[in-house]
Amino acid sequence: MTKQLPLLFATCVALLLTAASAPAQGNAPAPASATGAIAGRVLNVGTGQYLTNARVTVKGTSTTVFTDKDGSYRIAGVPSGPATLEVFFTDLDLATAQVLVPAGGTVQQDINLTSLARYGMTAEGAIRLDAFVVAQERETDAQAIATNEQRFAPNIKNVLSTDSLGDVLGGSVGEFMKFLPGVTVESDLADVSGVSIRGIGGGMTAVTNDGAPASNIWTTATRSVDVRSMALNDIARMEVSKVPTPANPADSLAGSINLVSKSAFERSGRQLRYSLNLIGNHENLDLRKTPHSHGDKLNHKIYPGASLDFTWPVTKRFGVVIAANHSRAFNEQHRTLQTWSSIVPPGSPAGTPINYANPLLNSLALLDGPRDLTRNTLSVKADWKITDNGVLSVGHVASRTDTRIGSLTYTWNTSTTATSSIAGGRTLAWDGTQTLGSTGRGTLNNNGTNQLINQITDTSNVGYRYDNGRWRVETGVSRSASQTKRRYFDAGFFLQASAIQRFPVRINFLDLAPGAALPGRIEVFDNTNQPVDWNNPANLRGNTANNSNLNNRSYTNQGFLNVRRTLDFLPVPTALQAGVLEKRVMLDTNIRAETWTFMGPDGASTTTASIEPYLMQRYKNVDPGYGMPPINWMSPSRAFRAFQLNPLLYQQTDAQRASDRNSHIDNNENIKETVQAAYLQADTRLFSSRLRVLGGVRFEKTVDRGIGGLVDSER
Repeated sequence: MTKQLPLLFATCVALLLTAASAPAQGNAPAPASATGAIAGRVLNVGTGQYLTNARVTVKGTSTTVFTDKDGSYRIAGVPSGPATLEVFFTDLDLATAQVLVPAGGTVQQDINLTSLARYGMTAEGAIRLDAFVVAQERETDAQAIATNEQRFAPNIKNVLSTDSLGDVLGGSVGEFMKFLPGVTVESDLADVSGVSIRGIGGGMTAVTNDGAPASNIWTTATRSVDVRSMALNDIARMEVSKVPTPANPADSLAGSINLVSKSAFERSGRQLRYSLNLIGNHENLDLRKTPHSHGDKLNHKIYPGASLDFTWPVTKRFGVVIAANHSRAFNEQHRTLQTWSSIVPPGSPAGTPINYANPLLNSLALLDGPRDLTRNTLSVKADWKITDNGVLSVGHVASRTDTRIGSLTYTWNTSTTATSSIAGGRTLAWDGTQTLGSTGRGTLNNNGTNQLINQITDTSNVGYRYDNGRWRVETGVSRSASQTKRRYFDAGFFLQASAIQRFPVRINFLDLAPGAALPGRIEVFDNTNQPVDWNNPANLRGNTANNSNLNNRSYTNQGFLNVRRTLDFLPVPTALQAGVLEKRVMLDTNIRAETWTFMGPDGASTTTASIEPYLMQRYKNVDPGYGMPPINWMSPSRAFRAFQLNPLLYQQTDAQRASDRNSHIDNNENIKETVQAAYLQADTRLFSSRLRVLGGVRFEKTVDRGIGGLVDSER
């Protein structure tokens, strides 16, 4: 199949050329000297923005074209002599222009559009609005642009301008994607990490930037694109396609989201937009440093942010767009996790079926998870109009995202073991209002987790577009590389440090209520049926500590060529398009997990050593939520510093070393994928813009190479 793709593309182009050169039956081709061309740009004079997909029609004929990304249009093969242009754009007044087409030449005709109802002006007039109206019109104009894109799209597509919702605090792409029609965001607790279309999953949803595939890996080898490191201020609009055409890659089963970057030719003059902000949350509205569980330090919780984008059309043929963003947001998270189980009640006759309508609450986890995310991005894009019909675009986006997580979890578990661990003890019992655990079977777990995750992404894109009214050629190459590191030892802490009950306990959950986050009461007893204070460090002992270093890399390289020919000899607007693509993807995941057992300062006092030196010292007396008292949390950073000073404190068993080695082998993956494709499609517009017919064929081959061997799949 690989060797057949170039031949297939050559065949498609040959068919395209043959069809393009053949005149319609019964119609002799007009002499070249009897026709000319019309070219120009379409501008919204109210905003100074050149309009994409404005419809330009030669009145009285079926000749219709649409403006390019920079508002440019070109109509070829127009009979020489006087002609009338009719220009339409959603929410703007219809405009007409009289031109005189020279035989064998090109006439330049720029079109100014406006809206008398909206702006109170004609295309030749000036506009002066106060600040409030400007903001209102900016959002209205943005939505009009999106609506116009959808109206003339070749398939079912939703378009949303990034200005349509106003300013998104922090400039997060993921936060904006929440409002895309048919798109569901996938969250990693407080952060929007990915997107899914129609519920099929992020792995089957393609995310591209100006058609170039993104490569943002998180912690596992997956096709899903992590959007945490993407900033919004260098993006003009987002396009959501739910119905693929033959020109779309086959890896977008659910659909695709294309982020269209800003262009220097979108505006008639320079524009600088900037914003300054402060980001905080209602629980930490304090300008002073307050405790943070990450590193057990005092940190600020209200952070400044800044965003700017500068569009500069230096000349009519060259321009640049520069965008930068910095944001840092702290988020206080409170959650509970309940585990309900269904078992046969103790003492039931053999063969008694499980009553699933009467489950018992056997585990409750209280999570206090402060985290903050810092995002820094810088993008530069240059557009150069090499010829009247050709534009070369070069862009680069660099981003770095740092995530600091200090997740703390206290877990009470009654166990589902029905019998007591000692003679004469209580047995497990429950109903809809309570769970009474069996003696000596319960467990307590005080677990502190710290993470520092660095994510670096670089994306480069070079594209060229040529359009002379008959032929349109698009070609480009792109590279997107991403690296994610999850750091522990070099950042000064364990991933996790935990403590468990020092002696056997029994746990009761009382006063249960439907939908409640917590039971009304939690009781803990020892084997003598004496109450135990679960929050007293004296009743807990050190358990384990672990580490999970991660170093993931990925890249996606792509090259493509699309050729489109307008068949202007037909009575309705028709075009043929053919193209080829090659994409190479690499995913390399390297995870190394290690586990140690707490042995005490002397390496032997496992059960008697106090955990006081390894508890949070600054993150104390902090409200964990839900009316619970402040908890004495284990500190991964203090436990690690103590381990550095005294290697006897935590030690590895032979079983742990073997398990760590096996885990490293199992989680070390290197996957390479090569995609090669060719397609041919045709589309026809009938009855102006009200009906569009599109059809074609696509041939695609994917080759995957991974640790498990070689897998070939053709589709």
